[in-house]
Amino acid sequence: MFEKLFSERGLSLDRIRVLLEVHDAGSIAQAAPGDPIRQSQYSRQLRELSEFFGCEVAQRQGKLLKLTEQGRKLADLARNQLRSLEDFRTECRSECPDYTIASGDSVLHWLVIPRLGSLAGSKPAVRFATTSLRTNDVVQQLADGRVDFGVIRQDALVDGLESAQLGELTYVAVVPKTLIGRGKAPTLKDVLGGMPLAAQTADGQFTQRLRKIAADLNVEIAPALACQSFPQTLSAVRAGGFAAILPTLALADLPASSYILVKADPLKQLTRKLSLVWSRRSSQVRPTATPLAQRLAKALKIQP
Repeated sequence: MFEKLFSERGLSLDRIRVLLEVHDAGSIAQAAPGDPIRQSQYSRQLRELSEFFGCEVAQRQGKLLKLTEQGRKLADLARNQLRSLEDFRTECRSECPDYTIASGDSVLHWLVIPRLGSLAGSKPAVRFATTSLRTNDVVQQLADGRVDFGVIRQDALVDGLESAQLGELTYVAVVPKTLIGRGKAPTLKDVLGGMPLAAQTADGQFTQRLRKIAADLNVEIAPALACQSFPQTLSAVRAGGFAAILPTLALADLPASSYILVKADPLKQLTRKLSLVWSRRSSQVRPTATPLAQRLAKALKIQP
């Protein structure tokens, strides 16, 4: 059985591991940065895989050696097989299986991580890892098996993903009381155009919608503090020097007596529906993924 696979040299777990490392990094240079000896070894091992399978698994693109389409297909096949073997080994040793959950930093920070504790001690036992990724990267890494679950916008769902709705993520303007003094409560227009504002600068859907809201109010957003994530903007609000537009979930990390909320209908444009997602193919490779997804969806449900 499988005589063709075992009759020739060139296929080994070490070579498959190199293939996966190069796939995930993007190129040999990125998989072994600043190490020409290791890069040469990786190149040789990929060449041996090419000779074994009779196709080019990697080719030079400009100055970089990257996987070909056939190389990426082989990496996907190998990842699924290795995942099944690892799960079998884990089961035989009565160890906890590992699952990776990917989402944006703020969703991980305020929704996912605080609620994983309810699952960590349940039966059957599991172990979790989290990774912060943009929505498109979450979808891509679910497709190629690098992560097991994702929490993404519902409108970012694609074919091949199973999903469970989690609810709506809403946003609110938060102003430290130190910025107001005894003056009247600010409006949303005041917050966006007349106060020191801490804001995310990533050019994603949230930022685009917020700019539109500001334009409709005839103000231009010019943040006094440009941040890379919502947790950073929360730190700015907590320090008392900046206002910000934050997910409502973030309010749990602020003393209620230190700020006021500015609620306004235009902020409803920022609302996004979230879904827990996982790969349909992953469910076949890891049969325990589907029941775990049901437990995760229940734990991560956002109450209205």
